[in-house]
Amino acid sequence: MFRKIGIVCAIACILTGCGPSYHWTKSHPLYKQVPYSSLSITGTENAFVLTRSKWFAKKLGFDSLNVQNEATKFCEQVFLDEMKRAYPGLRKIPDAAILRFPEESQKIDDRVFIKGHFPEQGVSVTDGGNVPPHILILHEFILGTDINREVFYDYELIRQESSAKKTSNNLSIVLSYTLWDNVNQRPLFSAVDEIQHPITKITMDDLKAAVTEAAKKIRIHLYEGVR
Repeated sequence: MFRKIGIVCAIACILTGCGPSYHWTKSHPLYKQVPYSSLSITGTENAFVLTRSKWFAKKLGFDSLNVQNEATKFCEQVFLDEMKRAYPGLRKIPDAAILRFPEESQKIDDRVFIKGHFPEQGVSVTDGGNVPPHILILHEFILGTDINREVFYDYELIRQESSAKKTSNNLSIVLSYTLWDNVNQRPLFSAVDEIQHPITKITMDDLKAAVTEAAKKIRIHLYEGVR
């Protein structure tokens, strides 16, 4: 019986392709309590990047020279508005407060690493004169079509060239972020999330829906990541 099960599993593996397994989130052992009503956030000024700009410009009716700026600004505002629904006291910290620190790599899994600017040990980031206990650092927020997080964050795959796409099934978002302990200067929770929003005719409502889903997913993961 066990032999038959093994044969079936082997056949299934051949047919479906047994790829590597990933852990896309990482919690610090001292991450004991999720932030509630108050939270500060940084990184939103530079994290949003639109891939396939010409495709989006054509579909959304934007000028190809302005689509990157217009679409990402729209998405940034949608993202912040959705985060404020859960954190009414949300405070935005200018990216300059974080970008002055060196960029570092953080290991999430054996093949998954994220890069971001993290405050140095012993240095707390101020928020209008105050020292917020937690800061959500948004590292990257990549918008595209039919993209997967493995291509961006699996260090054994990122050098592979992807083929040019002519059709698109999903509006995709790949994002990485860290909940930062601003008092003790340590990453409490880090993650790489992926959103796949089915599309038939891409509109600004599709962008809004996908970005809203990404913000909600962050909030869910912050709760699930508590040790």
